[in-house]
Amino acid sequence: MHRLLLAGTLAAILAGCGGTSTPAPSSPPGSAPPVSSAAPSTPPVAATTPKPTPRPTPRPTAKPIAVCLATQLKATVTGWQGAAGSQIASVTLTNTSTTTCTVRGTPEVELVDARGAILIDSQTGGPNGLPHIASGAPTFHLGHNASLTTLVRASNYCGANPKLPTTIAFVLPASAGRLVAAPGPGGSTPPCNGAPGSLGSISMNGWAK
Repeated sequence: MHRLLLAGTLAAILAGCGGTSTPAPSSPPGSAPPVSSAAPSTPPVAATTPKPTPRPTPRPTAKPIAVCLATQLKATVTGWQGAAGSQIASVTLTNTSTTTCTVRGTPEVELVDARGAILIDSQTGGPNGLPHIASGAPTFHLGHNASLTTLVRASNYCGANPKLPTTIAFVLPASAGRLVAAPGPGGSTPPCNGAPGSLGSISMNGWAK
């Protein structure tokens, strides 16, 4: 009997110990739930590279076309005609080089004989008879085999008898050299209309295409 009471007492004690639990701490009424102090992560912003400002494409500068030199040209007297005591030569000027060049201005012109002697020279008429480029003078671009023409009038030859046929020579402006035209049929001298030994005159029209 004594043993039964002891066993029951121990069972009661163990049951009381097993049923006891520590209550979880509770938040006081009306308090907010705890907030995390960690800041929300934001996605990284990609760096933007400014677009380069387009630069205008420079236009190529046209190179100036060089002056035609006498060595690039060929002159030919294509015919003569008489008029009022003068001899007029029709002359063709051709670019025989493979390079395009320019002809501009008025050359000095000469009437020469078959030996190359100068019979009449435009420089005796003053500054306008010398090679020059007047303001507003047209510029002619001559490609390979391109040509210009002109008329040259010679008057009053009162010198010694020349060796025929006569022809025309040009002293070009801009120090481009001297050019003697190939003679054409009928090259002669104009009649003497003044005193023996008096100076003749010679001039040309402008170049024309």
